[in-house]
Amino acid sequence: MTVSYKAPAPGRADERTFLRTHAVPEQVAEDLNDALQLPERIRIVSHSCTGDDDYPEYDPNTRKIALCYEYVGRVRSAFQEAGASDPDMRTAGVVTESLYHEAAHALVDTLELDFDGSEEDVADRFAAYRMIPQGAEGRAGLLAAADNYVWEAQDDADSSGSSDEHAPDAVRAANYRCHLHGSAPETDAKLVDGRLPSSERAGRCRDEYRALRRGWDELLAPHTT
Repeated sequence: MTVSYKAPAPGRADERTFLRTHAVPEQVAEDLNDALQLPERIRIVSHSCTGDDDYPEYDPNTRKIALCYEYVGRVRSAFQEAGASDPDMRTAGVVTESLYHEAAHALVDTLELDFDGSEEDVADRFAAYRMIPQGAEGRAGLLAAADNYVWEAQDDADSSGSSDEHAPDAVRAANYRCHLHGSAPETDAKLVDGRLPSSERAGRCRDEYRALRRGWDELLAPHTT
C-alpha cells in the first residue's frame, strides 16, 4: 500500500496538514504492509473532492482508496461542535476506521477473498479486527467511529439512501460497541447501555468478537507475511 497527497482546494490546507501530522493513512498502510503479502499495489490518495459525496471510497478499476479533505474537515467540525475532549484524536480515529473499511474492500478485490454475508458488514468487521488489538488508541478510535455513526443516524430518517448497501448507521454503531465490549467484557461493561447494543445482545458480544477474529484470520491466513 502506498500513500500520497494531492494539493488541496482553497480552504482545505488544514485538512492535509492534519492528516500528515497524525499520519493516519501512513499508519494504516504500514500496518497492512507489515501483515500481508499484496499482489497488487493499493493506493491511498488524499485529495479535495467536489459534490456532496465526500466519503472515502475504494475504486477497483484503479485500486485506489480516495480520502477527501472535505470528509476529514466535516468529521473534525462535528467533534469540535460537540465539545469533544480531544476532537483531533477522535477525528483521527474515525478516519482510521474509514480507511480500514475501504482497505477491506481492496483486499476482497485484490486477494479475491471468498466471504459470507454483506461485503459492507465484512468491511466493518475488518476495521474492528485491525483496530481493537492496537490497544487504547485503536479502541478509542473505534469508539469515536461508533459515536460518529450515532450522530449520522440522526439524519437517517431524512435521507433517501434506502438503497445504500451499508447497514443503517445506528446498527454500525451498535456493532462496533458490541465488538469492543466483547473483546474485553470485564473492563468495558460501560459500553452496554441497553440500546447500542441492547442488554440482550451484550451477552453474545464475546462470541461475536471471537467469530469476527476467527473469520478474518481464516480469510487472510494464505496471505500473511
